Amino acid sequence: MSREMPQLPRTNSPCGPPHETSSQSFWHSEPSPLLLGHRSTRHLPEKVDVVVIGSGLTGTSAARHLLRPSGEHSNAKLDVLMLEAREACWGATGRNGGHCQPLLFEHPNDPSIGEFELRNYNTLKQLIEAENIDCEWVSQPGVRAIYGTEIVERAKEALKVVKGNAPHLAKLMHLVTDKTELAKYRVATADGAMITSVAARMWPYKLVAHLLEDLLTASDLQGTFNLQTLTLVQGISQASGEDGYKVQTPRGIVLAKRVILATNAYTSFVLPTFTDLIVPCRGQMSALKPLQSLSAEHRLKTSLGFEGDGLDDYLIQRPNERGGHLMFGGGRTNARSIGVTDDSFVDTKTAAYLRRQLVTVFDLPEKESSSQDPQVELTATHEWTGIMGFSRDEVPWVGPIPERPGLFISAGFTGHGMPNTFLSGAAAAIMVRAAVDGKTEMESIAKVLEETGLPKKYLCTEERRVKCQQMETVEEREEGFARVRRVNAVAPGTQPVA
Repeated sequence: MSREMPQLPRTNSPCGPPHETSSQSFWHSEPSPLLLGHRSTRHLPEKVDVVVIGSGLTGTSAARHLLRPSGEHSNAKLDVLMLEAREACWGATGRNGGHCQPLLFEHPNDPSIGEFELRNYNTLKQLIEAENIDCEWVSQPGVRAIYGTEIVERAKEALKVVKGNAPHLAKLMHLVTDKTELAKYRVATADGAMITSVAARMWPYKLVAHLLEDLLTASDLQGTFNLQTLTLVQGISQASGEDGYKVQTPRGIVLAKRVILATNAYTSFVLPTFTDLIVPCRGQMSALKPLQSLSAEHRLKTSLGFEGDGLDDYLIQRPNERGGHLMFGGGRTNARSIGVTDDSFVDTKTAAYLRRQLVTVFDLPEKESSSQDPQVELTATHEWTGIMGFSRDEVPWVGPIPERPGLFISAGFTGHGMPNTFLSGAAAAIMVRAAVDGKTEMESIAKVLEETGLPKKYLCTEERRVKCQQMETVEEREEGFARVRRVNAVAPGTQPVA
């Protein structure tokens, strides 16, 4: 790995919009004909009840729950308009690693977060099974390989805390440190591994495409759904003299009674007050052809993450009958990432790292057969980048935005969206529905906590914003991540990329 780390930009100004062009994600290799360039109406409507900005899993879930509400609600019919700057599901959901892996030990002192991630996992699993969605969902164990004895000790302490305050979650995971056991999970180079019984691999774009196609073709919605792709939201302003917001686009202004921001990385472009609360971070992915030692019966049977000081990589393998691609992402410290919103290009150093790293981390036999070339590479069919939204306090922002009545948010998933986004989008929709039904903000929050299990830490409050201002910034946190990586020179089981 390159030891050079470019100076990270300071995010003291709002981020830019999504780049007009983008690198080619594998997940977009089979796009929905209905969704490409879709505009439900030739012109934008002048007025709607709700505008949803963003068409990833968060925004799609919000629209679905607005128009197919569950639980107690009024019979009010809503006109819902979804605005997307590029093609549908062309942002983080369509560019991620294909994981849905609840990290039940990540917040040991607040089990509500692990419970919420588990609830998201089960909700998606049940939805995909009930509607027979072909999105390659396969439930399988999750393996979080840990490099560094201090991090292993922290994992032990976290598990101990979870056993004390959430034994039902602790039963779903165990820590492995024995080398023989680690080898069984194919992470013999690690110092330890947290094994969870709940994880899944999937094709995220196909899930979202199915849900959007359903909204566009259904005749039983509690309202209407209008999808407008290739329509950038340039800004939002309070409508003068009446309730609601003016949503500005290059194609005209829409007056919306309420707005849901499912904008993740790009939130500050639309709402500058979130400039230092949700910061863009560019990640990189690859679809790799498996070597013989990772093919057929030797394929991977778990969802893998690789964690260490300055190390945060992730891996799944697609079905054998569909190519068995190794979907490998990470290597962020090879290139500038924080504050970057340009996903039109692929960093060459990161790409080389992703093509070479698995040979070493799995200690593959092909490494020995190519002794004259120690840096054996896998062949990439696709290499691409995507923009994540990193939250300053590392958890999402969900709910009504203080001092902005009628404006709601569900964003800032910090690279861990799949076990969070579906019910976070639902939560925003439930709050909007509750507001339509005349409930107070406190009543709507209580309804959301009951129906979705949303952690209270996720709520978008003024108190939380003020508290965040006292924390280290996203850039400072990431500089520490990169610095540790440089100091460690090479993490256990890795090789430098020239």
